[in-house]
Amino acid sequence: MANCWILLFLIATARFNIETVSGLQVGPFTIPSFGNGGAIGFSNRLLNASFNPSSGSTSFGAQAPQSGNGGVWPQSTSLTNVADGFRDRFLSIIPRLSNQARSFPTFPPIPSIPSIPSFSSIPSVLQLPGVSSASNWLRPFSNGTRSPLISGQNATNAFSTIASNVRQSLLNSTNGFGQLASLIPGSQQSIEQFSKTLGAIASPQFWSNLSSNDALNFSSARASKLSQGFDNLAAGLTDVISNLPNVSQLKAASGNRKDPHFYPGRTVMVHLFEWKFDDIAAECERVLGPAGYGGVQVSPVNEYVVATDRPWWERYQPISYEIRSRSGNERQFADMVRRCQQAGVRIYVDVVVNHMAAAGLSVPLYGTAGSPSDPGNRLYPGVPYNRTHFHPDCTITNYEYATEVRNCALGGLPDLNQTEPYVQDRIVYYMNRLIGLGVAGFRMDGSKHMWPADLDAIYKRLHPLNPLFEFPPFAAPFIYQEVIDLGQEPITASQYTNLGEVTEFKYCLYIGLIFRGTLEPQALEGLTNASATQYGLIPSDSALVFVDNHDNQRGHGAGGASILTFKDGPKYVQAVAFTLATDYGTARIMSSYNFTDSGQGPPADELKEILSPGFEQNDGSCSNGWICEHRWPVFRRMVGFRNFASAAPLTDIQTTSGTFAFCRGTIGFAIFNAGSVTRDGSFRTCLPSGEYCDLTTGEKQGSECTGTRVLVNTDGTVSLTLPPSSSVVLDLRNRVA
Repeated sequence: MANCWILLFLIATARFNIETVSGLQVGPFTIPSFGNGGAIGFSNRLLNASFNPSSGSTSFGAQAPQSGNGGVWPQSTSLTNVADGFRDRFLSIIPRLSNQARSFPTFPPIPSIPSIPSFSSIPSVLQLPGVSSASNWLRPFSNGTRSPLISGQNATNAFSTIASNVRQSLLNSTNGFGQLASLIPGSQQSIEQFSKTLGAIASPQFWSNLSSNDALNFSSARASKLSQGFDNLAAGLTDVISNLPNVSQLKAASGNRKDPHFYPGRTVMVHLFEWKFDDIAAECERVLGPAGYGGVQVSPVNEYVVATDRPWWERYQPISYEIRSRSGNERQFADMVRRCQQAGVRIYVDVVVNHMAAAGLSVPLYGTAGSPSDPGNRLYPGVPYNRTHFHPDCTITNYEYATEVRNCALGGLPDLNQTEPYVQDRIVYYMNRLIGLGVAGFRMDGSKHMWPADLDAIYKRLHPLNPLFEFPPFAAPFIYQEVIDLGQEPITASQYTNLGEVTEFKYCLYIGLIFRGTLEPQALEGLTNASATQYGLIPSDSALVFVDNHDNQRGHGAGGASILTFKDGPKYVQAVAFTLATDYGTARIMSSYNFTDSGQGPPADELKEILSPGFEQNDGSCSNGWICEHRWPVFRRMVGFRNFASAAPLTDIQTTSGTFAFCRGTIGFAIFNAGSVTRDGSFRTCLPSGEYCDLTTGEKQGSECTGTRVLVNTDGTVSLTLPPSSSVVLDLRNRVA
């Protein structure tokens, strides 16, 4: 049970600077002196204790830090219930403190762990050398017959011994604690500082000086009270330790790879395709954060081939795993992640580890960081990889054979063998590097072409997310995997859903067919949480959904001509608005640049440097050839609707031959005319009567609407005339009368 206390202590002290031993304060410790009347105390973000010999008063308290004050247990996370449980536990122990300190049971010594352990294998703090022997001093420490100051020195000596053993075990890379400490930024320094502080207090010289200081007038009674204070502190610490859950329980509560770790009230991510890191950081601060976006998917950040004319697809041909691309270097990437996090926006990286760059017109073939390669001979010294790290040469010709799809080359791209331990090592190292820099998760490109068991082995070795970026302790990275499954091949999306979320390509196929008029609007019911699996889609909690992505908006991948893009005007707006109004999957918006050729790269200058999107003066839209759908006012308003309505169920579905309507609890309503003719009708809104601003045309400003004003009758119905490819979306935030 006690191993979790060590974790909490490390995190609580990782941001606390231990001061030099001087004056009345030694780091978190208040030490007895003439100036403070012999009072002692300890305080950090987790624990506090104090004892005043003059008054005989003793106090002990503990709490889980709150969000908003730099705490390590932000209430906004999925571990809110865990944090609340800790807080309740801490508060409940205070009345149970007594002068009788509890003894520690004896446990076996720490086993040797040769490799990175599962969290259940991390030993308890009670198993640390010297901790079990605490019973030898805790019992006599409370019997009232001790020499006052000597017993105090004995107590702090024992604390110091335990701290020293903790430090040694934590910094020992061969055991579970050593592996644990390596995952917690700042933990090693904190343990070193804590041990030194206790060592200073426990030194014989300190207590000798204290006992010989006549000015303190340490009578036997006052010294006894001083020792009593140590008793209560020890008892309180022991009580906390004995009642905390263990690390394996904490891991089980936070190991969900389907949690995107959005900040509270945010539910949507955007793919800023081919954007530079500096521009993404500025966009988080200026647009995405204020608009309520939850995250950004960035294009591959590692070194890739420099292709002629710089097409977009060069990013999907890796040369090495060094963080250096057309978007920027590692320093710029790290700065972007931090600035976006401070704006409330998470970062997800598109990871390409199925293959390496294909052979080009020359050898060596250079990457964006200057690394040479010889793809024909499978030589990539920037990693390094050689031929032994790839599957035998073959090309995918028949998608009916799963082994061929997963073991052969896709379009001539040398196929890595992820079953090889060395290949897994390099992939894990790269992804853990990104985790250390603060990312929230990954899009796994080409997952269909990798064996689920190999991906599982890789994911299990990933570090927890970096808590310095306000992730809960031991939070697993968000994983969403590219698996193109239209229901006609042996490799299916469901084979990957136990590993994380999966990109649901049937969603963009169906929504395109519906809003293009090929399928009836009633089929939209199949794109809702309650009905999706009946229509052949994966469950909502496993699906990442989108109307278009960087592949299929260019005619690649799945969907063909049915896919809607920014080039389709009102139909595209309707499809994205529907995606954000409903309750199925994790929603991602595409943010594009204009193109006339399917291979065309991002807007660039004559030196092939990517141009910034800029801001147009009149409406804040992008310039320099960037489309920036995420800045479109209707999409920004619909992101706000999804954030607001996310906790409300989708109910009261109403369909006609051309329309599809529904409520979001009693706080929202949406209707879509996906037909080719104007529709008139009366519909239930589930909203209180009044006048509302339609979010597809405007929003509330003061007591007015910038777009269409809609009246909801006293019976909660609304009468509407809907032209083709139009919609109305209402919510309580935009009620004006």
